[in-house]
Amino acid sequence: MNTSPARATSSFECIALAAGVVLGGFAMAALLGAESIGLQVPGLGAVAAAAHALATRQLRRPLLAAMFFLAPVGISKAVIAPLTDWYYPAGPYYSPGLYLTLSHVALLALLVAWLGRRALLERRWPPMTRLDGLAMGFMVFIWIRSFGSPQGLLSLGSAATYSLAVIGFYVASHAIQDTSDLRLVVKASLAMLFLTIVYVALQAITQLPLSLPGSKGLSFGAIVDFGGGVTTYRPAGFMSHPNSLAHYLVIVLPPAIALCLLGRARIPPAAWWAAVVATVGGLMILLLTLSRGGWASAALATCVIVAVYVRRGLIGRTHLALIVVAVIVGALVVVTVYPTILLRLTAPDNRSLESRVLLADMAFTIIKANPFIGVGFGDYNRAAFEYAAPLFATVTADYQHELRQLVVHNHFLLLAAELGIPAMLLFVVLLWRLARLPWPLTRWQDHGSFAVAIGLSAAVVGEALFFNSDNYYADIRVYMFWLGAGVLQALTLLADRESAR
Repeated sequence: MNTSPARATSSFECIALAAGVVLGGFAMAALLGAESIGLQVPGLGAVAAAAHALATRQLRRPLLAAMFFLAPVGISKAVIAPLTDWYYPAGPYYSPGLYLTLSHVALLALLVAWLGRRALLERRWPPMTRLDGLAMGFMVFIWIRSFGSPQGLLSLGSAATYSLAVIGFYVASHAIQDTSDLRLVVKASLAMLFLTIVYVALQAITQLPLSLPGSKGLSFGAIVDFGGGVTTYRPAGFMSHPNSLAHYLVIVLPPAIALCLLGRARIPPAAWWAAVVATVGGLMILLLTLSRGGWASAALATCVIVAVYVRRGLIGRTHLALIVVAVIVGALVVVTVYPTILLRLTAPDNRSLESRVLLADMAFTIIKANPFIGVGFGDYNRAAFEYAAPLFATVTADYQHELRQLVVHNHFLLLAAELGIPAMLLFVVLLWRLARLPWPLTRWQDHGSFAVAIGLSAAVVGEALFFNSDNYYADIRVYMFWLGAGVLQALTLLADRESAR
């Protein structure tokens, strides 16, 4: 006998309510047992919001907003700790392990609620685009190269962390079902960006990290030493490192810039002014991060947006000239007010560039020895102690040991070393497919959606540059990148449905 839709709805809601009561009970017990009032208050607020969502039978949209709002918040809990000393007596090997953040919890809850409703009520299979298939194939290969690793459970935990990023891409791509969902995501992301701007301003004024309860705090990178006793502080926002904050900004700033460049005539005034505030505030805190890779990546993303707008006739020659003049004048003003930027570009960088060259040499050495399937996901640091890179002979043994405890500051080389060159090339194909999602541009009927899509496409290009200069692994930065890519695919799917109508 077929179950009626009303009965299926009731069953699904009962299951969701029961699960919510159990999870809420555990959460309440954990929060009441916490020593930090700063952790108890927001935690209990989150439990109350979840209870309200269950009572009103509105699960998907609150979880969707929470997933994006909490994405750049570095509060996490270690499920599989990332440090172990199994292999080298003088120091631990590094592998990401498995950390669950608040956004991960919202993602997993949303995944269950969305797929459960789709299966029990709508009686439909989960959607799957070609790009979804490529991303899932990449994720499956990561798992394949994690099983049997000498790192054991640690390698599997690292694979699980990366899987959460790809799952975030998939859920964001399809749980955003209409323009109201898109507006919700944009508002949640803007709200967190505004909070980040205020928080970074407080960090810059006090010269203190002001770490949130439950966050890991800054372990290194907060102070830049220019030599001669000249140092400066680098704020990290809600992240654990200033470069992570810069990475977040390279994702969220391009859509805001794209909306600004549209002008007030093409989008509602309130949306345009919000984009202006987000752009100005975001650029200011990007400068404060002193991340050279972040500066270059944001500049590249902006150039991509301007090039598309010029090609589409949205920016004329006069406006383009004004933009160039404004950029030059703005750069002169910023350098005059904040000369630390010039020091960051010209002063000694405490062997940062030299370290990157040496790390790249080690990565090339590992890749040459394992060109097709790599050493295994999460095993780069272990392999670094087993190979002798030619350039390492030019530095001291102590410096070599320090470098071997790091991973190469180039995500493409890291993927090639751990997964092999073919898998790295698959990731390049994924980046290309993501950046090309808005095309053909004739599909776009709404100026605002078009601007956000072009901004996210430009962010993918900017991130591709950033991948060449930082030690991206399976962490919150990769998770945020895949979330942004999911919104981009959701936008194109919505635009296709609008065009079909």
